[in-house]
Parts: sequence; structure tokens; C-alpha cells
Amino acid sequence: MDKSVEQSLEQKEKWDKIGYIGINLGILLYGISMVYLFYKQTQWVDGSVYESDLPAHIKMIVEDGWYYSLTAFVYQALYKLPFGDLAISLFLSVCSVISVYLTYLVLLKLNGMCKLGLGMIGRRTSKVTKHLVADRIIVYRSLFLLVAWALNLVMGCYVKGMADGRYIGMESASIWHNSTYIVMKAAALACILYYLQLEPIYRDELNGKRWCIFTVLLMICTGIKPSFLLVFAPMMALFLLTDLLQGTPFKKVFCFGLTVIPSLFVILFQNAILFGADTGNGWELRPGYALGLHSGYPLIAAGLSILFPLMVLVFHIRDLKKDRWFLGAWLMAGFGFLELFLFCETGGRASDGNFMWGYSFAILAIFVVSILKWWQDAITTGKNLLRRTYVVAAGIVFLYHLYCGIYFYLNLIQGVSYWMWD
Repeated sequence: MDKSVEQSLEQKEKWDKIGYIGINLGILLYGISMVYLFYKQTQWVDGSVYESDLPAHIKMIVEDGWYYSLTAFVYQALYKLPFGDLAISLFLSVCSVISVYLTYLVLLKLNGMCKLGLGMIGRRTSKVTKHLVADRIIVYRSLFLLVAWALNLVMGCYVKGMADGRYIGMESASIWHNSTYIVMKAAALACILYYLQLEPIYRDELNGKRWCIFTVLLMICTGIKPSFLLVFAPMMALFLLTDLLQGTPFKKVFCFGLTVIPSLFVILFQNAILFGADTGNGWELRPGYALGLHSGYPLIAAGLSILFPLMVLVFHIRDLKKDRWFLGAWLMAGFGFLELFLFCETGGRASDGNFMWGYSFAILAIFVVSILKWWQDAITTGKNLLRRTYVVAAGIVFLYHLYCGIYFYLNLIQGVSYWMWD
């Protein structure tokens, strides 16, 4: 390798390390700010200042003994500490920060740069002769980490009048008022990360240890909140059916599919608690009701919520046939949107929109695959005017998604309600 090129790469590595440290410090400050936010939410009683579901979730276990979610056991243990509210706030903040770093690993994995437990994230070398390094591909960790952080902040492109608020009436993966979703999001990303590791090798290398790890991860995530499994399991089932039709032995497909079954029993248990005869709650098929609860233009609001991924999808529609992970993310989003559109709860929970949570996580998934597609387009666009126009327009839209999320969060930590009428 030419010495000047070598020096240039080393300089880039140096700045990447500096940027990586700086972004980590930024994420640390973000985590500290969330401790403050969640602590203020634990103190909420009534009104719109620091409004949150968190006090109700704590009350469910501390006062009512309602063991619906695994978070109940965590809250019960932490609440007994001298500073229980602060401990719960710290726990939720840690989960949120973990989500950022797991998103970072998912980005690296999907980009083909990271194998769990193998290799070094940062640099890859390949030798073409005994003594010379032909290329050294720098993985810009700082860039990927910054994007991961941004993906945990983006919200729908807000247009006044399309929904009741910047969050209410739209859909988003970035949520700070619902504690079970916050914890589920981290667990779901762990499931996705391990699934990305297992799916390519399950035909030959799915041993008992790996099967058990994935099964337990799914059970824990479902035990926290069942929403993720309701969008992930149908996607996985379709992929397994496709593999079976393409010649994968039935035994292999069946064994991998069995990882989901224990989690289905967890859902049955949760269903009995949430919708038991003595609760007065239930659910029903009622197309469009939940989606239109807080928007006079629900389909437009839904489109604005995922405008950047939709733009990328238009330019990469053919990739749905050849890119399994791109397809998988959109399948999850499709199943999640159908669930939100078709179903609603009855009784005291009728207006809560709780069939939204799976779709909320799926929005993160489509943002992840879309930003990778867009970045690939941005560095290979060439002189094609249409493609250049799309890259610039989609980039601006993504920045507006990010602006809406940052604006929302900065107002949240000042006490503005997550309803955020504007």
C-alpha cells in the first residue's frame, strides 16, 4: 500500500476514534437526561406536566400485585430500595441506552461488518501477498454509532393538522412515556441481533445451546410485552415456510420454528390477566378504529410517520425479492400495521391503542434497513439526476424525522405532555 494512502487511513482512524469517544459521551449525557425525565415521571399524579404511564405501571405491582409484565418483578425489587423511584428511573435509562448500542450492533451486522463474538469492530485487513496489505477497510464506528443514536430519536414527520399531536395520532419507535415498551425495545433488539446470527446457519449449526438461548430471549421479551412477538413470529414463519418449499429439510425448519412456541404460552398467560372475565376488558375486530382515534387523516399521518422508509422502499422495491433482511423488516411493519388497523381493545382500555406497540418497534426495523440502503445509494449515486434527487430529498426527510424527535424529547424533559398538542 502507498505510504501516503497508509498515512491518510491512519489519520482517518484517529479522527474516527476521537469521534467515537465524543459520541459515547453524548450518549452518556442522553442517558443522564433520561434518568431525570423518568424520575420526574415517577412523581406524576395528575395533569399534563411529565405525564406518563410509569406511575400506573409501578402501582400495578407495588399496590395491586398485578404480575402482567416481567418489569413488575424489577419494579417490585427496586421500589424497596431507599431511593426506589430513582432506581427505577436509572433502570429505564440504562435500557434506553442499551437500545442505542444494540441498534449499533444490528447496523454493523446488517452491513456485514460484525459477527457476534468474532473479529474486531473497527478494522478489517486482507492480504494479497505474503508481505503487503492490499486494502484496509475502515469501519467508521463513530458514524455507525451516531446513526444508531439518531435512529433511537427519530419520530414521524409532523405536519400540523394531520394528527392531534406530535406523537398522538402518529406512530413512532421513539417512545419515552411507556416503560414496558422501553424495556421491550431493548430485549427485542437483542432477539433480532441473535436471530440475524442464527438464521443463516440454522440449517447446519443450530445446536441445543443456541436453540435454548434464542428461545429464552424470545420468552423474556414476550414476558416484558407481547407486542414484539406478534410482529416477529409471522415474519419468521413466512421465512421458514419459504425455506421449506425451497428444499430445507422439514426437521431443521421445525426445530427452528419451535423456538417461538414457549413464548406463545407466555402470551396466553398474559391474555388471561389482561382480559380475564373479572377485568371488564377485551379485544375485538374493528378495522380503522384504533388508527383513527387521534387523527382525522389516519392514513396520511401513518405515511408521514414512516416517510423516509417509504421513499427508500419506492427506489428499492425490487430488493424485497433479493434482500431477506429488507423484506423481513417490511414484513414486520406490515403485520404490525395490520394489527393496529384491524384490532382494538374494549372496556377501560378501549382508547389506549395498545395494539400499536408491535408496529412501533417494526418502525425502528424499517428505519434501520432503510438508512443502510440510503447510505449505499448516497455513495454510489453517480451522475443519475433522478437518483441524486432522491438521495438528497430522502436525506432531508430523514433529518426532519430526526428534528421532530429531538424537538419532542427536549420538550418532554421540560415537562411537556407526550400528547404535545401543537
